[in-house]
Amino acid sequence: MADTKVPNAPLDVLKQFRVVFRAAQQHSADIEKLLGISGAQAWLLVELRDNGPLKAGELAARMSIKPATLSNMLLRLEELGYLLRQRNARDMRIVEVVLSDTGRELISKADYAPRGWLPEALSRLSSQQLDELSTALCSLLSVMQVDTQTAANSPLPFTE
Repeated sequence: MADTKVPNAPLDVLKQFRVVFRAAQQHSADIEKLLGISGAQAWLLVELRDNGPLKAGELAARMSIKPATLSNMLLRLEELGYLLRQRNARDMRIVEVVLSDTGRELISKADYAPRGWLPEALSRLSSQQLDELSTALCSLLSVMQVDTQTAANSPLPFTE
């Protein structure tokens, strides 16, 4: 007799979510083990390496996080000696964040997706795939009735 079991689509999708988040969590753990800082902190250092001195607001926008979240990350990375805050040479009113030599040395040890594993994977999808995924996730969030504004601009817990 043939197997007549109908696949339980919601549970299949749940399993896919588990795989995605466990893989992202493992990647973040690997980064932390290698560098001693979180995946989000490593992403911040890569942004500075690749884009030179940046204002805090520019960094927050590049990483799609709240300025307060960024401020805490900057404080910790500055304490560790991985970055510096300096005045802009042309306009002394502007304070920029710059990668220190120690930070540059640390980030050179990493052989991984520079902007985080999940953002890097998403950037490899076509525009159509991203649109379809976004539409489906918007529908899911609507059904869940969650406050997307609060959660959207915070790093995932395992990357902080």
